[in-house]
Amino acid sequence: MSEVEKDGEGLPSTPKPPPPSTTTEAAADAAGAADPAGGGREPVEGEPEEAEIVELLTPEQARIRELEAELAELQEQSQASSARLRTVSKAYTDLQAEMKSYRERLESRAKLDRELASFSMAKAFFDPVMNLKRSMQTAPEGDDPFVDGLKMVHHQFMEALNKLGLEEVPGEGSVFDPNVHEALAVTPVDDPAQDGRVLTVYTAGYSVKGKVLQAAQVVIGKHQAAEVPGDNTDTSDTSDTSDDDTSDVAGGA
Repeated sequence: MSEVEKDGEGLPSTPKPPPPSTTTEAAADAAGAADPAGGGREPVEGEPEEAEIVELLTPEQARIRELEAELAELQEQSQASSARLRTVSKAYTDLQAEMKSYRERLESRAKLDRELASFSMAKAFFDPVMNLKRSMQTAPEGDDPFVDGLKMVHHQFMEALNKLGLEEVPGEGSVFDPNVHEALAVTPVDDPAQDGRVLTVYTAGYSVKGKVLQAAQVVIGKHQAAEVPGDNTDTSDTSDTSDDDTSDVAGGA
């Protein structure tokens, strides 16, 4: 017996590979089972199979999905930041408007307080100054040093009151204003232009910052149309005649 025969003695026999035609038919049957519609194509030599393509593209697709998720998160953060920015911007605008309104109220209040203080101070000195003025008017004319001193003091008082905002209200020739004028009398006038206007000022009026301190006592004009001569026609006779004619006609009927 040869050595080959000795070495193979007692070992199981190796199965013989199927013929090539059988292998091809089995592969075709497997492809047909995988694709019942028969649409599968036979792989080309050197081309990677489908499982290998999926295995190669999976990391790239995962990276794309990761980037898409990051992009969506960034978009959400951007939208949230924009919403917060709009909220803060609106709050800032509202705060600015509120501060402006508050500042305007403070300025208006301060202005009103100054005007009231000026009015109160002017009112406290007004009557004594007017009494001083009346005293000068009753003083005899002539070069009297005492009267000259009173005039100088009166002038200084008036300058101080003018600085506080004292103003004389419109007088003769102005339109009558019940807010600053006190009508003592009404005089008929022929000129229509003087209707409702101040003709005479008995006592001057004064105001401080638009507030009346003393109303002016005045006489105002009232226009009256002149009567036309011969216009007073007596119509009583005509009326009586008409009544008589009417009664006669009624009696005849």
